[in-house]
Amino acid sequence: MSTGPVGVGFIGAGNISTQYLDNLTKFADVKVLFIADINLAAAEAQATKYGVPGFGTVEQLLAIDEVEIVVNLTIPAAHAEVGRQVIAAGKSVWSEKPWPSRPPTPRRSSPTRRPRACARRARPTPCWAPVSSPPSARSPAA
Repeated sequence: MSTGPVGVGFIGAGNISTQYLDNLTKFADVKVLFIADINLAAAEAQATKYGVPGFGTVEQLLAIDEVEIVVNLTIPAAHAEVGRQVIAAGKSVWSEKPWPSRPPTPRRSSPTRRPRACARRARPTPCWAPVSSPPSARSPAA
């Protein structure tokens, strides 16, 4: 951790990055060091406009030791994976999208679960419910 300004990198150089860069480049205790985007021309344009010293790929950004916080401004479909990459690189991540773009795929969590119909749906939809033992297999009440 540094004792001077906090090093910040951006992943995503689209429209919303302008609002973040307008503000973060004005604080004395923040130093924006790098902007990454799959569109390198967009990353370069934002870096030039805001006086950011570096631009390039996500891998290049994550290799910079001085970058402590990464602002994740990617599209919803890529957001969670990019966030995991940032964390795996040992950096903090700022994320304004707390949920994935679609719910996780349902899966059987245990062999002791079986499908049942969900009562809250108009059509019966498979859900997962615990398999209960028949009354004769239950232990007697104490």
